[in-house]
Order: sequence, then structure tokens, then C-alpha cells
Amino acid sequence: MPRKGGSIGRIDRINEKYIQHSSAERIGICEECGKHFERVWVPSQNRYNNQKTCGSCRMAKANGFKKVTIPYSPHAAQQKIHDSEARFKILVCGNRFGKDLGSIGEGVMRFIEMENEERSIDVNPPVLWWIVAPNMRLARQNWRDLKKLLPKELVYDISLSNLTIETINGGIIEVHSADDPETLVGVGLDIVTITEAARVKELDTVWANLRQRLDSPGRGPGGKGGIALINSTPRGRTYFYKLSLMGDKDSSLYSPSYETFHFSTWDNPHMAAKRYTIVGEDSMGNPITFEDEIKMGMTNDRYRQDYLAEFIMEINSVFPHYDRVLVRPPLDCRSDEAMAEFWSEWEKVDPFETYTIGYDPASKGDGKPCVIRDSKGKVVKIDLMSRLGWDAQWDKLAMYSRLYNGATVNFGQTGLGETIGSQLTKRGIPNVPINEQGNNKAKLVEDFAVVVEQQWCQIPWSAETEKQLQDYVSVDREGRTTQYHNATDSGHDDIVSALYFCFSDFQSPALLLPWMGKVSGISKTD
Repeated sequence: MPRKGGSIGRIDRINEKYIQHSSAERIGICEECGKHFERVWVPSQNRYNNQKTCGSCRMAKANGFKKVTIPYSPHAAQQKIHDSEARFKILVCGNRFGKDLGSIGEGVMRFIEMENEERSIDVNPPVLWWIVAPNMRLARQNWRDLKKLLPKELVYDISLSNLTIETINGGIIEVHSADDPETLVGVGLDIVTITEAARVKELDTVWANLRQRLDSPGRGPGGKGGIALINSTPRGRTYFYKLSLMGDKDSSLYSPSYETFHFSTWDNPHMAAKRYTIVGEDSMGNPITFEDEIKMGMTNDRYRQDYLAEFIMEINSVFPHYDRVLVRPPLDCRSDEAMAEFWSEWEKVDPFETYTIGYDPASKGDGKPCVIRDSKGKVVKIDLMSRLGWDAQWDKLAMYSRLYNGATVNFGQTGLGETIGSQLTKRGIPNVPINEQGNNKAKLVEDFAVVVEQQWCQIPWSAETEKQLQDYVSVDREGRTTQYHNATDSGHDDIVSALYFCFSDFQSPALLLPWMGKVSGISKTD
């Protein structure tokens, strides 16, 4: 029987899956000091390692461990990433920026820091870092970067077949493919690095599985939770796009645990030095730069995606040219006071104008927006009416209706449609309920899409308004009607709904028909 409170007695606190192994496998006798110690569990190989010395003696052997040098010198943009204290870092980067090398470099630095922490014996292995790639080909590239950056004096054992490194202090680094997300479960993790995340087929499932592992007790810096670096060049509006929004402070999906970094290829100083280098001349004798040559070999969208790291609009975007109708304050409105003055002037009521209010009703959540426009298509105000209950929403609509010359409220008819209409009428608000069922929503969306495409409207810019217009897509389902919604899972589209209610009865601006010699009003639906 082991002595109560002794080294072996503490082993009883570890996870049950380790206890099922024989004590001969789990417990060793240190060849240096003669004390019992628990060997390190290697999850990918389902076994304990064969170390011959205890952790204390290995630490003594690793004297000067904190002073080891890493053969990695980050450039200025990479250093911004390393300086961030965010738990989850999302790196949206162009080709050749150095996102993979930077991610592995930060992983090595954080791994070494955590290996120097005093950790409970219950945390086994003491530090565990997983590097996850879309497939084995990319995984092996990460493996080569890891071997180049991890100081050799820290390595205890390497398994080339399992792409696993054990360090002298008991830490383990494993490289995995994301081909089967269900294999990425079962262990507590200190660090996760996902490279080329936009190429991971089931990134949502992969990240859900890994996130649970990062929340295991005792993991991460100071035992406060594991950390992650997720990098990629964009590839359309995949789940990686949603993760990027979670680190964007202007997004409705923002979470303070995340931070997103956007860097183009040209933010790498080595690539920037080549960008405008003359590589030749065209048939007319005009100089061709290194960047010109790259652009000549691909479409403009591909260049913007691969080199400028932009999330390119999908072909099923409903509002592909939304940016043409968004109104931003002039560049000289830099102060808060100037900005407030600009929007105050924008919202002024014209006593000779007719106004319409679009309203997307909701009882819960932050967004129950109303949109107010004039007869010419100028949206004078968007109010999200955040956190207002039903009565507060209706009272505010009554205030806006009176302010804007008795404006009519067009609202989406929900299960409470009759109640909403009667409540608005009770407050003296002219109102029109609009049914979104069946093909009605498609017509509302498509009519408003024409208004945007023809630039018959002006919409005040906000980050949320832009993201909702940008992310709104149409999806054709085989054997079913076309669906319209936000492309991002859990993304909002309530402002878009309020906009198409607001413009549901809009008449396009009068057009001059030269051959008729007079002005004729033409509806957008004609």
C-alpha cells in the first residue's frame, strides 16, 4: 500500500481512463533521485511514455530552460498578433503573409511558458498542444515548421509516424488532420492551432469539439482556459467567416474572448519589397510590376481573396452592390461633434415630405428595428429599438410617426399581427400589416433588391447595417422555393427585413423619357 499523501497516493486523483493501466506502466522510479513519479500520458498513442526520470530531475536537467532561443523573428504585423492577450485569435491573412509560421511560432512560445508553470499532477500531460490542418499534406507542412522552431534541447522523443513530439518536461505536441472531426475529442488541451481553417470541411464541428477540450480544468496559461490560434486565407463565406466576425468589435456576433486580425500579403515586409518591383514590359512598352504580374494570372475577385484577404461576396448575394447606397459622413467629419451634427442634419424633417416607416417586430433579442424613409428613397433614420418591450416599441413608433408628418408604419405580420395593428391604431398610427408567408417574402426581398441595384435609395451607414446587407443571400433548394436569409449562422437580418417592409410600396423616381418629352412615373414592379 502506498503511503498516505505520498507520491503514489496522489495518482488516485487522475482521470479514470489512466487508472485502468497497470501501475507498472503509470509509475516509474526516477533513476536520478529514486523517487516514484507518474509517467506522462500520450493521448494520440493511448499509452504512457517511457521516461526514466521524474519531473523535478528533468527540470534540473533543463537548467536555463527559460532562456532557450527560438529561431523565429516576427515581422511587425506578426508581432501585433503576438502582443494580443485575446484567448482566441482569428488570423485572416493573404498568401505568403506568414500566418502559418507566425501561428506555430506563437504556439512554441506559449507552450514553453506553460511548461514552466507549477501544475497539479492531475493535469496529464502537463502541457498539450494540438496543431490541426485540413488534411495530412498540410499537416506535414505544419510538422516541418514545428520541428524548425522548437528548440532541439527541449525534445525528449519524436514519433514520425504519429507526428508527435514529447518534451523533456513532459509536454506533448501533436499534429492532426481534420478529416474526421470526431477524432478530435477526449483530452484536455492547452493550445490549439488550426491552419488554413477555411479549407476545413466541417470547421463548425471541429471547433466545437476543440473548444470543449480547451475548457478542461487546469488548462491554458495559469490554468485559466486553453488558447487557440485559427488562421486562413478566406474562401467565400464559410464558417471561418463567422469566426472572424466573433473577433470583430463592430459585429453583432462579437465575443470578447476573440480578436480578429486582417493582414494582406503586402503586410509581410519581404513581399512588400517585391510588390512594385518592375519585372518586365507589356507589348506597349509599359512597365509591369510584380503585383501586376500576379493580377494578370487571375480574376480580380481571386486576387482580392488570396492576396488582400477579403471575404468575397458569394454569387447568390442578394445585394452585391450594397456599398453604392450606403451613406457615410464626409472625411472632414472626424470629431464626434462633427459626426453628430452631420447625422442630425440628415435626420431633419421636411414638412412637405411623405415618410414611411418599416418595422420588424420582435418581443425578445436586441433587434426590433424601425426604418424611416422619405418618398425619394432617402432613409433618414434606422433605430434598432434595442431591449424594448412591446409597449415601449409601439410608443416609440407613435413618436416617430408624429415627428415625421404622420408616417405610415409597414410592419411584418407575425402571430401577433392583429394585436400589433390594433395597438398601433390605438396610438393613432396609420399602419399596414404585411404578410411574409409563401412567396410574399421573395417578392418583398426581390423588389427591394431592385431598389438597391438601381440606387434608388440612400441608407445611413453603420457596421451592422453593412454586414446584414453584405451577408444576405438567396438559396435555391431542390423542389422548394427560394429561401432568403443571412449567410452567417446566427447572423442577424432584422434590419434587412425592416428595410424591405419600408420600401414595399416605394415608387421608383420619375424617369425622363426623351422620346415622349415628358416625365413618367414608373413603378419598380412594372
